[in-house]
Amino acid sequence: MRLSNPIIEDGALIAVAAQGDAGWFLIAIDMRLEELDRANFESSSDVEHAARGYLRRNHPSSGSWNGGWK
Repeated sequence: MRLSNPIIEDGALIAVAAQGDAGWFLIAIDMRLEELDRANFESSSDVEHAARGYLRRNHPSSGSWNGGWK
């Protein structure tokens, strides 16, 4: 059985970090992470940092769904 860890952002599942033969890889659930899908990383935490960083840089939150409250 392979290990996997969900990656949650603002209460939504955005990706899964899955253990592969050569480390960990990202399975994109959120289509905004499509470019990172199946990318390899050394650890599960590296997958999570990459996914969150990618969203921050390329798809900043507009806050429109919550009226701008954080």
